[in-house]
Amino acid sequence: MSRPKKDDRQWLEEHLKDLMDSGKQVQSLDESLPARLPTYDKTGYWTPLKLICLKYYLPVYLNILCRRKSVGYVDPFSGPGLNLIGNRKIPLPGSPLVPLIHCDTSNKFKYHLFGDSDKTCVDALNKRLDYMASSGICDFDRETGTAIRMDANDMLKSAPNLLKTNDINHCLLFVDPEGFQLDFESLEYFSRNFAHSDWIILFPSAGMIREMGVNDSHSLDRIRRFIGPGGETLVKGSTEEQAIGIFRKNLKGLGKDVSMEVQITGAGSFHYHLILAVRQTWAKSPWFKAWMDAKIRIEKLNDKVVDIVAQQIDGLQSRLV
Repeated sequence: MSRPKKDDRQWLEEHLKDLMDSGKQVQSLDESLPARLPTYDKTGYWTPLKLICLKYYLPVYLNILCRRKSVGYVDPFSGPGLNLIGNRKIPLPGSPLVPLIHCDTSNKFKYHLFGDSDKTCVDALNKRLDYMASSGICDFDRETGTAIRMDANDMLKSAPNLLKTNDINHCLLFVDPEGFQLDFESLEYFSRNFAHSDWIILFPSAGMIREMGVNDSHSLDRIRRFIGPGGETLVKGSTEEQAIGIFRKNLKGLGKDVSMEVQITGAGSFHYHLILAVRQTWAKSPWFKAWMDAKIRIEKLNDKVVDIVAQQIDGLQSRLV
């Protein structure tokens, strides 16, 4: 007999609690160190929805691909590895740690490549990776991954050789820029030199609306480089629908002919889209269904709901019966 399907709140609580528990583990190890490591604190209660989306998607993705491929994970905006969320500073693992902590040990990435332009972030992430491995929280060593200080655009141009050197023949690229620090031509280079990959890209929708509403040619030029070919048609007052339409067309031009975005909603009008872009396979890319499932759930939620459920998990607020 099949289990009854979890409602959206139960689903959120299950995945959020997993992330909160592992975040507390990492934070506890931090506290045993002689010097405090940096954390990423500039984020709100919407961030767990992004991490839950990744956490939910990865097992399905890896259980299918790892049967026949050696799969790598590339994260060029990795940060220090530990996030402190919202005004309560809830510890959650960052995007480089989620695949290491929350993936099945038999079906996992064979190689992890992390990068950040900030030396303090890279140093902190390397320390966390080492002591997490030595403490048994994750299975990681310098043979299966590395964190390097490098601009994201440069890293995407170096990544194909690093992946091939480590015998990786397929990868998931997770791109989470804080703004528009990525040039589309870097994605194009990566695609030309490492053909077999799937991408998850954060599209900073609300930030784009804000930037395109000001008289700043530098900001608009940066957005156009992020969007890629056709971005030159964007002008002050262009909509996010126009921008994301051009971006999706460009992804298709690189062979990512199937894409789907999940809208993640925060405070006020703040929101962004998390785009999964893949090449359609003969089996119809079966891992795509997991992304659709997450999309349906997550787009019903927002930062306020996450805050309430997190407080309930921590015993700070009673549950409604």
